[in-house]
Amino acid sequence: MLLLMMIAAALLLPGMFPLSMANGLLLGAPRAAGARALVLALLPAAGALLLARTAPPAHWHGGLRMLALGSALLYAWRLLAVRELFVWARLQAASAGALVWLGWLHGMVGAPLLALAAALLAPAVLLSLLAGAMQRRVGAAYAGLRGSIAASYPRLGAALAACVLAMLALPPFPGFLALLALLQHLGAGVVVGVLFVWLLWSWAGALLWQGLGFGQPWPATRVGDLARVQMLGLALLGAVFMLGGWLGSGTWWTF
Repeated sequence: MLLLMMIAAALLLPGMFPLSMANGLLLGAPRAAGARALVLALLPAAGALLLARTAPPAHWHGGLRMLALGSALLYAWRLLAVRELFVWARLQAASAGALVWLGWLHGMVGAPLLALAAALLAPAVLLSLLAGAMQRRVGAAYAGLRGSIAASYPRLGAALAACVLAMLALPPFPGFLALLALLQHLGAGVVVGVLFVWLLWSWAGALLWQGLGFGQPWPATRVGDLARVQMLGLALLGAVFMLGGWLGSGTWWTF
């Protein structure tokens, strides 16, 4: 029963190679940006719920821990060669999902595990939505295709920048607090591996923003920048995300 639950969770929550490849097919199947974001939100949430209700197996702990860490490193390394935003969001979610598996294998269950998953995976959902907004304006959600998206669409560029920073788990975003809490429960060797994953995220994020924020401005199109009401909605979502992470961060130190 436990094995079946773990297989189901691995198919839903990205990160555990090779089952994560099947998850990637599911996440990439929808063509509409909204549908992609919805799938990217619902499937990992269902997988995290399955894990949160079950204690990890002691007899498989070592092998699964190495598999989770190796998967996190694999997907973080693949990020370095990706410029398409939908694919970037999926790969970063897979790398972050592997860290959620690491948290579970080290005793994080219930609300702390769900909070960890939300802090690390929610920004990828937003990036999928913003990728759709970019695609509608310039024809492709691709960094470095022609130049700076921020010069022609400053509001969209600012939203993309904030979203990428949240995905990189930089302070003051909740992912930073989540990773700090995770690191204190890991062994020394695993800590080094997770820190290297974090470094690869930052490297990949710098390459991504180099393609989005620098170069010649994109030529104007008929579709304008994000409306003020859209930016207000994004700001409210960001405030809720940040406040929830700060207020709920205590659960990560008490499990």
